[in-house]
Parts: sequence; structure tokens; C-alpha cells
Amino acid sequence: MNNSTSRRNPYIIGRPSHEPEKFFGRESLFQFIEHNLSRGKKVILLHGQRRIGVSSVLHQIPHKVAQDKFAFVLFDLQGYSHSSLSDILYNLAEAIVEDLDLSSEMIAIPSNEELYKDPNIFSNNFLAQVFQELGERNLVLLLDEFDVVSSDSEILHQGDSFLRYLQSFLNKQKKLFIIPVVGRFKDDLQDLLDLFKNAPYQKVDLLDELSARRLITKPAQDILEYEEDAIKAILQLSAGHPYLIQAICFNLFIQATIEEKSTVTPSDVQDIVDKAIESATGGLTWFWDGLSISEKVVFSAIAEAQQIAIEQNQPFPEDPFALLRRSGVIPTDDLLKAAQKLTLNDFLDDTHRRVKIELVRRWLVRYHPLQETIWKLEEIGKEEINKLEGEAIQLHKTGNLQETIDCYVKILNLNPNHFSTLLVLAERYLDVRNFEKALELYQRAYQIDSTHNKERLLLARETYGNNLINQREFIKAKIQFEKVLEIEPDRVSAKYKLRDIEAEISQQQLDRDLDISEQYLPILSEQTPKTRIRQPSIILSIIAAVIALVGGIGIYQISTSCSGGQQKVNGSCVSIPLITATPIPTPTQTSIPGNIESKISRGERTLFFSITNAERDQGLEAFQKGNYSQAVELFQKAIVRDRKDPEVRIYYNNAQARDNAQARKKSNPLTLAVVVPADNAKSISQQILRGVAQAQEQFNTEGGLNGRLLEIVIANDGNNPDQAKQIAQQLVNDQSVLGIIGHNSSRMTQAALPVYKREGIPIVSSTSTANTLDGNVFFRTAPPDETSAKTLAEYAQRVALKKVVIFYNPNDPYSNSFREEFSKNFKDKERIFRKVDLTDEKLNIEQELKDSVSQQVQAVMLFSDVDHTSVALEIAKVNANNKLGLKLLGGESLYNQKTLQDGGNAVEGLVIVVPWFREAPQSKKFASEAKQLWGGAVSWSTATSFDATQAFIKSLRFNPSRATILQELRKINLPANQTSGDVLKFNHEGERQNKPILVKVENNQFRCLPPDGAKKELECR
Repeated sequence: MNNSTSRRNPYIIGRPSHEPEKFFGRESLFQFIEHNLSRGKKVILLHGQRRIGVSSVLHQIPHKVAQDKFAFVLFDLQGYSHSSLSDILYNLAEAIVEDLDLSSEMIAIPSNEELYKDPNIFSNNFLAQVFQELGERNLVLLLDEFDVVSSDSEILHQGDSFLRYLQSFLNKQKKLFIIPVVGRFKDDLQDLLDLFKNAPYQKVDLLDELSARRLITKPAQDILEYEEDAIKAILQLSAGHPYLIQAICFNLFIQATIEEKSTVTPSDVQDIVDKAIESATGGLTWFWDGLSISEKVVFSAIAEAQQIAIEQNQPFPEDPFALLRRSGVIPTDDLLKAAQKLTLNDFLDDTHRRVKIELVRRWLVRYHPLQETIWKLEEIGKEEINKLEGEAIQLHKTGNLQETIDCYVKILNLNPNHFSTLLVLAERYLDVRNFEKALELYQRAYQIDSTHNKERLLLARETYGNNLINQREFIKAKIQFEKVLEIEPDRVSAKYKLRDIEAEISQQQLDRDLDISEQYLPILSEQTPKTRIRQPSIILSIIAAVIALVGGIGIYQISTSCSGGQQKVNGSCVSIPLITATPIPTPTQTSIPGNIESKISRGERTLFFSITNAERDQGLEAFQKGNYSQAVELFQKAIVRDRKDPEVRIYYNNAQARDNAQARKKSNPLTLAVVVPADNAKSISQQILRGVAQAQEQFNTEGGLNGRLLEIVIANDGNNPDQAKQIAQQLVNDQSVLGIIGHNSSRMTQAALPVYKREGIPIVSSTSTANTLDGNVFFRTAPPDETSAKTLAEYAQRVALKKVVIFYNPNDPYSNSFREEFSKNFKDKERIFRKVDLTDEKLNIEQELKDSVSQQVQAVMLFSDVDHTSVALEIAKVNANNKLGLKLLGGESLYNQKTLQDGGNAVEGLVIVVPWFREAPQSKKFASEAKQLWGGAVSWSTATSFDATQAFIKSLRFNPSRATILQELRKINLPANQTSGDVLKFNHEGERQNKPILVKVENNQFRCLPPDGAKKELECR
């Protein structure tokens, strides 16, 4: 295959096939269409699964059906579901004129306004002109992708009832025929059959084997040769689905080109399966979109059961509902009906236990695993459940335990698979000591997520076991601790309890045997009245005989006692274990909707899944098991592998802190929490964590406080206000957490702050700058927007900017606050030409900037929030590309590497105000130390996060509490050598008293902007 490297890939993924020579099969379908058209059938319905090739069929109809009788116009209705009828008709009219190459002089296309006033102009006037031009030929409208819309409306209502309009005049227009396509929703076909009575319909199904083979071999017949077994392997993976055949062969062609091969073998097919799945993922969503939640869960269960059968060499997969039950899911009527629907819609084979298409099954296992998919069941009945949850929370606060329980029971009656409720209700049952009910729910929760719910189940069993011990129900208690050891065989606490229980059971048996022996001794004495029993050995022999008769234990046990420090177990004296070390407590467990505990970690899990580090993962496992010394070693190796990863360094220090507490058998570590948006802002999250980790390591290296080291809990708010509130509640409920560092954005901090205020826990934010943030528990180490905006406004006036335009997000606390403060300090309001919402979907950046220039605007203020910095950069690019010459000024949200990388030359000259700058003289010492630790330069958020952690550390006193830390924070006065470069002192409002810095982009780098009149080499301030 030496010449193939220059050849274009003949296989197509994701677009319809236009060329007849590249289309294979469907002969019977085209015969069906031509037959019904010739019979005068006005409507022919085609239906099939998405990506099955229906669009390609529509493109081929003009080539397969006699054009001397019919003229075909293909019209794609995708995107028109919410359009007006007049808009659709106008665009359809344009398509008819263009596709049929009709003269615009001969045919007048009605305007949108005319069609809006009278839609019948389309049928009465426009179509009449078209038919006159067509002569003897009939017009066939091929309506493609009519169902590609949201599922919240029926197909007959979409497009302003476009189909109903067609039906209203179709029979009057003898020369008009339509062939619509439906496929995404099963009900759509029935709706159209009800509308167009007696319309013939045909399913577009998988290719037959002959057509599939031709699709595999023909496109590359002069380049590639497929071995027979390779063809069979492709057929087995695709089941004759044309889209998937194309995806597989597309990747086979690439691989053969790279390896310079001309023959495709079965092993080649297996080698590219993963790549084929990735290539086809965009289109494979048709197997997922449009399914109900219940259908998705059952579909995933079937795929997983099939995978298990393959791995275990079983000939037939197990019942998917058995797998669901084992996973903690209760099979509801909806789930049972979902299985039937999947079969009816041809997603399953004839056994009803296998996914029909193997490649789809593998895709499901990979992208929609059962353990993730089942959580979608929580969305069923969500609105009503949210109300009940609110009622239950209020009832619990007032102490109405039984009513609280009744409320949660209602939730589970409404949705038996609302998994978050399982944990809350289990805890409430524990509150009223209904252990059986609590354990039933904990067991289900463990089946759903064994990793996160194992400890809860084990603690509940141990609690129940201890309760039974107190009631001297030792047999029942033994069962509970045995079940604990079934799950965690090495659990020391359960082993000790079980041994004590067995000793008690043995003692009880012994006591019963002695009671029986005492009853029999007088009888034996009466039977030997003439014999004086003087020898103790004879008496003991009699007792032993009696005990033997009734199954007693033995004379040695009742005549021998154990020495001090020992106890009797199964007839033997063993040492009583001395447990003196204070165990490190498990953080307070609370039940939070959405599995919030998985968003929080001390070292049990990573919150940055995209970062791969084998040593880190091994360290996480050791930490989970409580092997802290081993975790220290593994995390240390992980740091060597990736020194820039602050999460690993924090876990390393956490493991040290716990290992230290265990070794010293003293108090537990001191604990702070830091909240970052790990899900969707990895870069900024890691910048914050670097500052926290650096301060933590410095404190721990110096020995901590009275031998207690610092532990950092990392929490992920996902940059989502609801999640931020849940995270906040979880952290305040954990009494070991003394204070909070975070959140990143002002919006998240604003959402969580009421929780912190209510619970009286101190929070020091290092990056939230909105003026709306305040309270007696709130402090921050970055200047507020009031200070930063004033600094920028003063600069704008200093460089004689007379008129500016502001781009901002009115719904973001930081962005809106910065806009307000800048406007206040820019003095004359007339100097602000316009305030533009950069989140407006209809925003025309180019027009806005050109309008601004026409009104003598000199500069653009880019006050974007962190979620819309890309829009700010687009504004800069439009300014540069159109050579408008507007100056650019902005806030700290633009101070990052992304601005330089994505903005390029467009951001040259951009001036922004920042809380901290590494090139400033006062910052260089910290910047140098940080660079040495992390292997690269650090940002302002790293510096302010270091300072936030330092503020907490310096507020720690002997036996600190949240209250004492709050008091100490108000008195903090740290010199510059203990911070990132500036003195750290809070005023009575919790604000730091230092001035922000102006920086400018020069030669694609941030440079310190000296004050007015100062030389470049002088200090920035």
C-alpha cells in the first residue's frame, strides 16, 4: 500500500451519502417508494432509528425514482421546531426555486410578511406557479430530520403546526406529494399515521448482509482487501448498521495507511474498536437521546449484564433486573415497561437480554456504565420530591422525628429509587433506634455505591451490635459483627467485639451448665447415702459426669480461673488487648442530595480525574484503608512524578498529619477546608490549591501546633450555586473543620455564605472580590472590587480616556459589582457610552464596537466573570481584526495564561488590575519560593490563597475552635515576610488593607505598569 498515503479516505462518518456510486443496498425500499408514488399515494412515511441512513435514502431517491414523472426537493426541517409557519414556508419556497432551478423572474417567492398575514398564499399562488413550470411532472417534498427537536412537544405541534398545514391542502393539490422522515420518538409515527390517514410507511432498518458487505469492501476496493474473517468481524460489531460500518472502516483505512498495509485482518478490526467508538460517539448518542430515564437504566443494565457474561464465559446473560436488584435498584413498573419498549424499538435482539449491535453495547459500557446511569433515577418525580425534602428538613429542625420519617417514606413511595433519601431516612431511623429499618436502607445504599456507603453500613451494624450487647442479646449481636467482617475482614474493632461476645456466650453456657449440675448433685447424693464423699476429685468427677450428660463444658473450665490481664475464651485464657491509641474519627456523616460526599476528599479520592498518576491512586487506596504511613510514601512518589499537582501534595501532608496523630496517640490533626471548582475550572482550582498546599507544608514541616499537624479538606463546588450550598452544609456539619478557604467565584461564595453565617464558621476568601460579600464570619485576602475598580478608574482618567464602553455580566456578583464601582469612580456618567451584557446570545460584537467608535469611544472595559472570559477575548479579537484602535482595560478575571494564549496579538496593550503580581519587588521572595516548589511561576490566586491559609494558621491557638479562630482573625497582623509580599491585616469589615496592582500585556507577557511619571525600573506602586 505504498501509494495509499496520498489517497483520500473513501469512508464517510456522519454525513449523508450524496453520490449514487457510494450508496449500497435499500433496493426494496426504493421500489416501495416508487410503487406508492406511481399509485398516487400523497404521503409516504419513512421511519427508523437515528443515523440508520434515512437522510442518505432521501438524497438517493431522485437517483432511484424516475425523474421524468417526479421532481424532488429535499428540505431539512432541523432547527425549525420553534419557528413560525411563515418562516418555514418562506424558506421552503426558496429551496423549491433553487433546487428545481426555476427562474425567479417567472416565479415570485412570497415574502415572510405576506405569508404571515396569509399562509394560503403558499399553496394557492406559489405552488400553482411551480406546478405550471414543472409541466407534467409532480412535486415531491422530501422532509428530512423532522423530529430533531426537543422532546417537550409533539411532532404535530412543532414548527407552528407545519404538518397540519400541509395536510389541510394536500389532497387539493393533485401534483404535490410528501415523504417525511420520523424516527427519534416512537409516538411520532403514530401521530403522523393518525394525521395522514392510510399513508403507507416503511421502516429503514439495518442493511442486509450483502449490502453491508458491499459497503465494507467497495469504497476502498482498489486500495484495501478485506479478509473474509475481517468482514465477519465488522458485521458482528455493526450488525449491518451503515453508520457504524463507516466508522469502523474509516479507522481501518487510517490504520492501514499508517502501517502501509493493503490487507485488513480480523486482528486489525479488533485493534481499532476503541477508535471507532470514539469516532462514532457523536452519532451514537441517537441510541441514548430520546430514551426515557427508565429506558436508559435498563439499557445500561442489559449492556453490563452482557459484559459480565462475556467476562465469565457464560452462554447467556443474566436477567438485567436481577443485576439491578443487586445494585440496589427496585424494579418499578416504569422500569419493567422500559424493557418492553427497548425490545419494540429494536434496541435488543430476540432474546431481550442482549444489545442488538455489539459496538453500541461496548459504547454503553464505556460511556454509560450502570453505576453512573442508575443515579438518573433520582430525577423521577423531582419537583414533588424537592417539596417533600424541604418539609422534612423543617420538621427535623423542630424535632418532629416521626413526622420527619413519614415525610421521607412518602418520597420513597413516590420514587423507590431516590437514593439520596435512603441515607437520610436511614439516619432518622437510627435516631429513633429502629435498627432493622435503618440497616435495610443502609444495605441498599451500599449496593448502590459500595465505596462511599460502606463505612456507613459498617458503623450502623456496629451501633446495632453494641445496642444488642447492652441488652445482653449476644447471639444477635454476634450476627451483626460477623456481617461487618464479611465486608471488611480486617476491621480490628469488629474483631475485638466479636471475641468479647464469644467469651460472653461461653460464660453464659458455662453458667447454664453449672445451674444444671447444681440441680443434679442432690439427686446423686441421695443415690449414695452410705458413702461419704470426702475427696474433691470424686465430687468433681460427679459434676463432670453430670455436665457431660447435659452437654456441658468440662471440669477444667469450672475449676480454673484466669490470671490478671486475661479472660476465658472457648475454655482458654487469653490476654485482653490494650487499646490506648485515640482513633482518628471519621468525619461527621450527613446525607446530602447528589452524592455530595464524592465531591469532598481528605485523601480518599481524587477530584481531578483527568490527571493520571499511578502512585497517587495507590496512595488514595492506602489512605482509604487507614494505612497512613504507606500513603505518605506513595503520595511522596506521586509528587516526584508530578510536582506541579497541589492535590497530591495536600494529600501527602494530610497522610503525614494522620500518621503523626496515630503514632503520638494524641489529638487529631487541625483541619481546614478549601473549596474550588474542580469540575470545570481545573487551572484556577490548582492555582488556589498551590497556595494552600504551600502554607500547609510550611506549617507541618515546622512541627505544627503543639505537635498537631494541619489537614486540608478539598471540596469541589463545580462552579454551581446549588452544589456550593450543599458543599457548605456538608462542611459545617463536619465539626472537625475549623474554617473555610474559598470559594473561587463571588457567585459561589454568595450562594454558600448564608450557611457559614448561620453556623458561625469563619471563611477567608482568596479570590472572591464582589462588594456584596460581607458578614461577621467573612474575610478576604484579595482587594474588594471597590478598591480594584477605583484603581482602574483612576488610571483611565490619568491616561485621558474621555468615553468608554463597558462589557459585563449583570447576573454575576463580581462582574456587576466591578461595573458599578468603576462607574461610580469614573465620575461623569456621560463618559460611559454604553453598558453591554456580554452574555446576551444576540450580542453582535462587531456592530457594538463599530457603533462605539462612531460615538468617539476610546476604550473597552472588559469586566467579564470567569465563565465568560472567552467572550471578552473575542471582543479583543474583533477590535484587532477590524483595526478599530480601541484601548482595552479589564479586571483580574483576565489575568491568566489563557488570556495570553488565546488572545495573542489582540490583547497586546491590555491593562488589567490585579491583587498581586509576581514581578513586583515586594512579591519576588514568595514568587521565587513558590517557583522552586512548583517548578513554574505562580498566579495571584496562588499568592492570595497562601495568605488566606496563613491567616488561619496564625489564628490557631491551644485547642482551637471556630469561635476562637474568628476572634483571632480579627486581630491578625502578619508582616510581609510571613505572607506573599504584603502585610496582612483585616479591617472591621474583614477586608485586607492593601492596594491592587496595574499590569499591562507587552510582547505577550504581563508587565508591571509603573505609576504616573515613574520609570519602568521603579516599583509598581
